[in-house]
Amino acid sequence: MIIDLDDIKEQGLSLELMEAFDHFPALNELQADGEVVFLQPLDIRLMARKFEGMVIVEGSVATVVRLQCCRCLQEFEQPLDATFSITYARQLPAMEEGGDGAEVELQADDLGMLAFEGDEIDLTETVQEQVVMAMPFKPLCREDCQGLCSQCGADLNDGDCGCRDQAMDGKFAALKDFKVKKTD
Repeated sequence: MIIDLDDIKEQGLSLELMEAFDHFPALNELQADGEVVFLQPLDIRLMARKFEGMVIVEGSVATVVRLQCCRCLQEFEQPLDATFSITYARQLPAMEEGGDGAEVELQADDLGMLAFEGDEIDLTETVQEQVVMAMPFKPLCREDCQGLCSQCGADLNDGDCGCRDQAMDGKFAALKDFKVKKTD
């Protein structure tokens, strides 16, 4: 995913492409580790423009993945869609210290700026980063997923397993019928 700066004309450079996930090392590793299965190639749409010695890349990336629900462990399909805007500069701006001598907390990459050298920009890292950030932290097959029974492991989405109705056992079983009398 390389953009040649000479290809970016005054009106900008528009790209629409479909790329297999295995062209992106981080995505390939996620699938190899079994964390995700990519069901479709990445649909990538980009617009690159030059502005005062910088290159502004705006775009979107979309695909469909198979994930495992973190509650019930069932696999499900989920579309991923991310939009982004990144500014590439040959030299990142220097961050100045605050008036009281304190250092500025923000760095250039916090502002969406990345450095590049030469006459090409490699967008591989940017695209794969956007896909990873679009993945849910805790994938759920549906919002109201009931998960698995902690006693027998049954999928509670299929119905009640009956474990909750069983008598309590353990240290606190004796307190099951404990009643407190209210005194006035």
